[in-house]
Amino acid sequence: MNSKKRFRWIRIIAVLAIIVSSFLVYQHYKITPSKFCKFGESFDCGIVNKSPYSTIDGILYFLHFDLGFSSVPLFELEIPVSAIGILIFLLIIAMSYKIEKNRPFLGLKPKKQIKIMKSLMALSIVFALYLVYIEAFVLLFYCIYCLILDALILTEAILIKDLK
Repeated sequence: MNSKKRFRWIRIIAVLAIIVSSFLVYQHYKITPSKFCKFGESFDCGIVNKSPYSTIDGILYFLHFDLGFSSVPLFELEIPVSAIGILIFLLIIAMSYKIEKNRPFLGLKPKKQIKIMKSLMALSIVFALYLVYIEAFVLLFYCIYCLILDALILTEAILIKDLK
């Protein structure tokens, strides 16, 4: 795939990820449960998206309650992880545009931007795997939109890994 096409696909995937993440943020704060997200017995976005694991401090909650590390503090940061996803993919869009034009972004040269993008995607994949684990083995419910977002993260990582 040529460079111009790759950057276009990186931005398209990022926009799709922002749309899905925005929907998940909306569902997280929505007071009434959504029937739109409920499929059969194993898929319920409401259960997944409103669980304590869906916020930034969800890892602390997991360590404290599920793994028994009672010394781990809980902060109750009610910011959904999907909101962090929006910020990450906005950065990906901005950096991919600057890299394509061979221009600095926030004082960072294109090579450094590529390293940051690769690091963000690696962290995103690790965190997505953690959340799939939570869905499969702790909550016993899946969120179809979370899984779609996971697929977008993986696709984005594949597109970004070959940037030089």
